[in-house]
Amino acid sequence: MDEFDYLIVGAGAAGSVLANRLSAAPGTKVLLLEAGRDLAPGSEPPDVRSVFPMAAFNESYMWPDTRVHWRRAEDSPAVPFPQGRILGGSSTVMGMWALRGTPGDYDEWEQAGARGWGWEHVLPFFRRLETDCDFGGEMHGKDGPIPIRREPIERWSLLARAVETQMRRLDWPAVADLNGDFRDGHCVMPNSRYENSRASSGICYLTSEVRGRPNLTILTDSTVTGLVMEGRRVAGVSVRRTDGSRTNYRARETVVAAGALRSPVILMQAGIGPAEHLRTRGVAVTVDLPGVGQNLQNHPVLYLCALLNPRGRDGGGMRPAASTYLRWSSQIPGGARADLAIYVRSYLAWHALGRRLASLAPVLQKPASRGTVSLDASDPRGTPRIEFNFLADERDVSRLASAFRLATEIFDSAALRSICGEAFVLTNANRLMRYNAVTRANALRAGIAAAIADANPRLGLSLLRRFGRVETIAAIHASGDIERIVRDSVTGTGHVCGTCRMGRPDDRLAVCDEHARVYGVDGLRVGDASLMPTVPSGNTHIPTVMVAEKTAHSILHEENDH
Repeated sequence: MDEFDYLIVGAGAAGSVLANRLSAAPGTKVLLLEAGRDLAPGSEPPDVRSVFPMAAFNESYMWPDTRVHWRRAEDSPAVPFPQGRILGGSSTVMGMWALRGTPGDYDEWEQAGARGWGWEHVLPFFRRLETDCDFGGEMHGKDGPIPIRREPIERWSLLARAVETQMRRLDWPAVADLNGDFRDGHCVMPNSRYENSRASSGICYLTSEVRGRPNLTILTDSTVTGLVMEGRRVAGVSVRRTDGSRTNYRARETVVAAGALRSPVILMQAGIGPAEHLRTRGVAVTVDLPGVGQNLQNHPVLYLCALLNPRGRDGGGMRPAASTYLRWSSQIPGGARADLAIYVRSYLAWHALGRRLASLAPVLQKPASRGTVSLDASDPRGTPRIEFNFLADERDVSRLASAFRLATEIFDSAALRSICGEAFVLTNANRLMRYNAVTRANALRAGIAAAIADANPRLGLSLLRRFGRVETIAAIHASGDIERIVRDSVTGTGHVCGTCRMGRPDDRLAVCDEHARVYGVDGLRVGDASLMPTVPSGNTHIPTVMVAEKTAHSILHEENDH
């Protein structure tokens, strides 16, 4: 059996980067394993290439069994949670927003014990990963794998222009480059995309040229079922192929990059994790690491929507999921800057009804609450229990409520009233989203609903109540109970991180050191968003790519030192 120098588990946003950078070193043998299907460079399916994230509606690209609790298992149901199971991982199905966050996010990492991960240390890797098509200077890269571009104002939707008009009236600063200008304000959204197609990690880092390297092996349709342990050393992994065959692969070093929900599970099932929890699940303890599966973070979000009237509607064709974005600071005592945001979207789905739904979605970018990933008591080898524990900290409730109020005020402005109907909240967004699969039946349902909404907007709103719970903003304000609606309506983005976080050796809940090495285990690193001590104030795709770039650099630098 061949033995590799580096074995990478997962070809997602991080794993694709690690495979590219590690295999660029002469004399190394690299194996990249991906549970999902391959995507041949240059012949990706149309829904993957689409600048509007059509791939997000294709269930065949997703892990079929990922379910999460927005709060705890005892007070919220388990709901489906899309996670990419395809080359490029969730970067193949996400909305392509390319935010770095703010310098304070990374200085916070260093203060939390991730030495060498402050802003001045991570900026070179942000620059290395990108080709910014709009901005230059010391803040931006010009020759990296991922193209970053923004929609010019003449291509903004009427909704985006209406929001921009209202924010000017409120004297909000206009921020053209939110990856280099870190003020609060009305911001232009950067996207990771080519002019007319998606730019995922898989597409950008695993090109035909990279795949042609003789020292890089890529195996798709290969699910890692466990780590091969030799005492406290990881010697490789066990793999199950889609044809049912099983095999082991050995490596000098294994880098787990399966994402913040799956990486901690792989560790725990190998006996690396909280000792008492593992014992109660019948798993023999190899290394007691209490932090594995703890510190789960994500961005809580609310869906405030309105039906667009004919004047405000997008025409045919596809546009990016968002062209603009609001970012501001709550100024709570001890709080981080840019801890609140609103996503501005002129349509939510591919079908006729989705094209009539405008959304101003308040999001909490720096939550204080923390969740967990744990092994399920009934089946420790199966689907884990994922509890985000949103809004457990009262500061999160009050901040999200304040963002909710701002969104309702914007909807109530003259600029938006001219193109939108009555605003409402989807209090069960998951129920409505299940009708987003690209099928003829869903197209027919959505077409009928859209026609009814066009003829009679109030009847259209009533019809939406059949798809999911809907509460109008007017009714919510009349009740005076905004915090109740925040608690009832909260859902989550896909920006998960933190479950194998970096920290100092004397930090009981730290899982990895600043070089991504797992404490107490030889031959094992974690190389994805699990490493992040805290979630950045923006979506996590570009920060995850940066983490993988910096981790690969650290690995190769160590090699050169030996």
